[in-house]
Amino acid sequence: MLDRLRAQSREGEVSLSMVALVVSLAAALVLGLTSWVPRILARDIGITDVEPGLLQVAQNAFGVQSLGAGLTVTLYDRGFRLSRGSTVLADTVTKGAPVVAVRGSVDTTGEHPREQVSSALTAVSIAAVARDDDDTVTYSGVVYNESESLPLRITFEPTDGRIRMDVAVQGASAVAVNLDWRPATTGIEPALPARNLKEKAYWVDPTVVEQPAFTWVLGTDVSIAPVQVPRAVDLRQDGRIAIHVWSPRAVVTVTDTPRDAVED
Repeated sequence: MLDRLRAQSREGEVSLSMVALVVSLAAALVLGLTSWVPRILARDIGITDVEPGLLQVAQNAFGVQSLGAGLTVTLYDRGFRLSRGSTVLADTVTKGAPVVAVRGSVDTTGEHPREQVSSALTAVSIAAVARDDDDTVTYSGVVYNESESLPLRITFEPTDGRIRMDVAVQGASAVAVNLDWRPATTGIEPALPARNLKEKAYWVDPTVVEQPAFTWVLGTDVSIAPVQVPRAVDLRQDGRIAIHVWSPRAVVTVTDTPRDAVED
């Protein structure tokens, strides 16, 4: 009798252990789903990732160009650098082309816009640089893929101590400007949520006029124009910040505005 009781006791302990294990696994699954599902849903907001391709630069286009007041733009084989003296204000992406041209459309009838990309011209070749006046510099070339190319013009000019990067691709439906990723990229309300934008993508508030959309560890603010078209900021890919502007022209303005450091 005693042996039977002991056996039943052990069986009960095993049953309780199994129940506890099942409960723990279920709790872990629920916890995982609550963190995973919103993350997936947050990525599905209608913004298409278009990876930049090759950047080629003619030898005569390399080097530093002064924009006045200590501001400069420098073109390397890895992209553009915007500076004030020795202080870096922004870099275009250092692995790939600074600009991607898109053909397609954007649907604005739903809860948020949704990009419909039919083709992308992801590679850039810069052939020449010219000074339009004392403080304005224009780079010319093409953006292309394996089947077509479109003329590309990138103009840098100072505006009240800011550097204005004006990218025009004649024939494109949208232009993506690829900036190099920096820590603590944080939205500025009301254009974007006032929080770290890491690994997320957001549409810029369509009611906002041209004003800073985000800041980062460099201490500069970045504005996105023109304001009458859908604009988005995508940080879901490592190493770059893709700024989407649904227009043949995108204007990215970098303002040298000191800000308190924001934790990554």
